[in-house]
Amino acid sequence: MIPTKNRWLVLSLVAIAASSTSACTIETASSADTSDTSGSAGTSGGAGTSGAGGAGPSGSSGTTGTSGGAGASGSGGSSTGAGALPAGTFLYVRAETADHDQLIARDFATGAERVVTDLRGDGSEGWEIWGHTLSPDRTRIVLASLYGPTKEDNDTHLATRRLWSLATDGTDFRRLTPVFPNDGAGRTNFQISVDAPMFTADGTGILYDFGSWWYEGTSLQGGSFPWRVPAGGGLPEPFPTVLSCTVIEPSVNPATGEVLLIHSVCVNSEDQGIFLYPRAGGTSPTKLVDEGYGAGQVQPSLTPASWLGDGSGFVFVGTINIPADDTTVATSALLVYDMATATMSPLVLAEPDTYIDSVTIAPDATSLVYCLRHDDVTDLHAIDLTKAEPEDRPITTDGKSCYPAF
Repeated sequence: MIPTKNRWLVLSLVAIAASSTSACTIETASSADTSDTSGSAGTSGGAGTSGAGGAGPSGSSGTTGTSGGAGASGSGGSSTGAGALPAGTFLYVRAETADHDQLIARDFATGAERVVTDLRGDGSEGWEIWGHTLSPDRTRIVLASLYGPTKEDNDTHLATRRLWSLATDGTDFRRLTPVFPNDGAGRTNFQISVDAPMFTADGTGILYDFGSWWYEGTSLQGGSFPWRVPAGGGLPEPFPTVLSCTVIEPSVNPATGEVLLIHSVCVNSEDQGIFLYPRAGGTSPTKLVDEGYGAGQVQPSLTPASWLGDGSGFVFVGTINIPADDTTVATSALLVYDMATATMSPLVLAEPDTYIDSVTIAPDATSLVYCLRHDDVTDLHAIDLTKAEPEDRPITTDGKSCYPAF
């Protein structure tokens, strides 16, 4: 919901998008400098990750992984010239069953929607989707899924997701990532995880979470770092980041190409939070949002942020503490970060026992869609930011829709 006292915060998004400084009083999120600090290039290893907008395993940082061989190109076909997805249309995931998702395209204004793909083109009964992204020119979609396994994939004896590129009408599937070898070396419950794809600002590459996880006794081990693969497919390579944390959930500033990443499960807890990296990566990122607990602090959720088209700010999901009688209550919230002032504001506060799962904002800041979760039930809510009195309204009621992205 949008609390009455916070409705003016919705309007501040439009002001941010117009590159004007909000006149409202906003809590300071971090005292960190927001300048582009490139730092020296580092080497990041392969490790675990979170799901498509959901929290994944947490554990200590893992060892550097291997990128795998060239692999098979997968199924595809010739390009169909499906064209660009309209600016007012967003994508989301509908879970038909526990292990079968559909990717849906929905027009924000009219509510008209269509199934882009049900992932049955490989002759299967469908697969899960663990992240999806739309190219800057809105002509290609990349998603992470177990879709289209080859004999070489099956011979690894690991269920490892792959990145696939497809046209906006659900045709012309092209595999982007190779077969990843099983390098678990007998580790218990070893798995390789690939998810959370995100196009680079120029559309030439895909950033994604790549990781490995296993158990030592009852302790979960592993970690995650971002990798990059060409948008046309090829050999992946690490995206340089710090190595002292699990680094996940890339989100790219469309104006500058800089990359927002979440630091989680760090050797030093002071290194946890949301960090801004140069477009080529580095080992000296700028902290924008510190992870903290208690009044005035925020715990960022492990889900990608969503940028305004001009790069002047982004929206993200986190937990904050709000006053309640003589105490405070931890509340799931949707927040907006203003790059000009290095400050953040609560935008939407979830009701008790509900949680904001993921969010997307239209590049022109005219509309916002987020996923609200209660137990295992998820539905989409929308805010039309062009209205004088923006209202928060549910736009799905099926209990199985989530992970929106413009």
